[in-house]
Amino acid sequence: MSALKCAAYYALALVWIIPIIWMAITAVKPTSEVMSFTPNWVPSQITFEHFWALLDRRPFFLWLANSLQVALLATVIAIVVTTLAAYSLARLRWVGRDVVFAILLCAMFIPWEINSIPLFFLVKDMGILNTFLAVALPLSALPVSLFLLRQFFINIPTDLEEAARIDGCGHLRILWHIIIPVSLPAYGALAIFIFIFSWNEFFWSLVALQRSGVRTLPIGLKTLVAASDIQYDLMMAGSFMATIPALIVFLILKRQVIAGISMAGVRR
Repeated sequence: MSALKCAAYYALALVWIIPIIWMAITAVKPTSEVMSFTPNWVPSQITFEHFWALLDRRPFFLWLANSLQVALLATVIAIVVTTLAAYSLARLRWVGRDVVFAILLCAMFIPWEINSIPLFFLVKDMGILNTFLAVALPLSALPVSLFLLRQFFINIPTDLEEAARIDGCGHLRILWHIIIPVSLPAYGALAIFIFIFSWNEFFWSLVALQRSGVRTLPIGLKTLVAASDIQYDLMMAGSFMATIPALIVFLILKRQVIAGISMAGVRR
């Protein structure tokens, strides 16, 4: 990698991380400095009063638990459903396969808000409104997830699959014993994507979860914004704590993602 390209990557990383650093610094500033007109990167004193105030005034841990349940449920359902669909679109031959895949690709360009009204009536008729399943089910059917896994499956060599067929293996055994073990790096990337997307989902959660007891973190943090008052100190503290679970998931699965990038380079 050339020095110029390396410097460009570092510059992009710095641009991305500056808002996170500012959020972390603001979370430990005194309230007077948070509302100061002049930006201050170095607080005069470090205080954790905003964290304690947030935990005292709002059911933060309830929001956290609700978001975890939604994100984990959506991730598990997405992995199961996407695996079967991607295998069918990548390894099986049937009439209209490419047409179906093209339609699914077109669905990637449909804004999420357009689907919200029919989705609302659908989950209401299913009787799952105000449940975590109402949020997790639509999030587990994102076309981009299917596209990611299908592209990985389609690049797997067919030699092992053909040998397994000679030994009498069916599609499910081939999928479980050959395709899935080879595709673990793709599953790591898929899990990170679905988890973080579900973790940050606000609009559909606001529509489908109307009871206060099932609010997720994004909806809960929105309660800190009122028409006449925005509690920036509590919002920054809450946002900082909200990034921790997503960061933990990335650190756990980053090895799989790096392995997937390495495997892609070897195949090329």
